[in-house]
Amino acid sequence: MAFFKVKDVYKNFGSNKVLKGIDFELDEGQVLAIIGSSGSGKTTLINLLMRFYDVTEGAVYVDG
Repeated sequence: MAFFKVKDVYKNFGSNKVLKGIDFELDEGQVLAIIGSSGSGKTTLINLLMRFYDVTEGAVYVDG
């Protein structure tokens, strides 16, 4: 079972669409690198994983 599971996640801030259809699974002990240009949504994705924000659409599962 995946420790983090991100399924078809979208995140909007008002009319600004930050994340569009993100999908991945990360098992405990795995390492993931998130790379991209400034403003591409890296910090927003981490904040969603830490449950600082709620997703606009889709789901984030932590530890099942």
